[in-house]
Amino acid sequence: MKRFLVMTDIEGVTGVTTFPQAENSQFGRDMLMNDLLAVLEGIQKAGASAVVYDMHTDGRNVNIAMIDYPVVMGKPILPTKYRGVGGDFDGLFLLGLHTMQHTGALLAHSYLREYDAIYLNGRLVGEIGIEAALAAEQGIPLKFISGDDRGCEEAAALIPNVVTCPVKYSLGDDVAMCLPPVRTKKLLSAKAEEAVLADVRPLEISGPYEVKIVFSDCKYLRNMRKLHPEIFVNENTVVMRGENLLETWSQYLVYEKEMVQYNEECDSGC
Repeated sequence: MKRFLVMTDIEGVTGVTTFPQAENSQFGRDMLMNDLLAVLEGIQKAGASAVVYDMHTDGRNVNIAMIDYPVVMGKPILPTKYRGVGGDFDGLFLLGLHTMQHTGALLAHSYLREYDAIYLNGRLVGEIGIEAALAAEQGIPLKFISGDDRGCEEAAALIPNVVTCPVKYSLGDDVAMCLPPVRTKKLLSAKAEEAVLADVRPLEISGPYEVKIVFSDCKYLRNMRKLHPEIFVNENTVVMRGENLLETWSQYLVYEKEMVQYNEECDSGC
């Protein structure tokens, strides 16, 4: 039986148009489950199974009581085990994704809103590009993406034949024409079923890898300068290099976690 990794974000799910809706609302979590249940239904209809990976903020947004598949929660950082479960998947599904920072599209950002840009081996990418590359290193193709139309277009430019399912159409950074849940459920289920059988190859990329992250002028930048000055190549840019992308990216995530926690400690009286 084919098995797929379904990674979930919230900014790109049905009806969400603001960061407060994505970060701190029951509405956002309800719409996440609307979309997730539909995608899992489509995968099941195609005779396949899934593992869900909750990748939004702290990774604790999926209502596990509503589904019958395992869920990776809490966003573990494991440099030798892809997404905490390994690379034994027939494809990656990205649910609720969005376009990269500074595109002018709906809720555009690249992981943290304080990141101005991310480059992978010299190519400007966002979350879609990084996740597609991490999967590709494991031999896993990105087969499906849902979100706003601009995010879907970003994926299609990277991955030929990827199945896209827009659930809303960007009209600016916090405005969109949104399809209602009764429609997106049907669309997502049908497209997920189609994606199981789609002929898609992994993103073409190989090592050695260089990940370059450009910060905006913010407290995270100042925190990272204090904690890890050795990775800076100029005032606002850090670079990580390695032969293995998962290990390289995981090491940066450790630094990022330190950076964010340092910021929280300082807010409490550093």
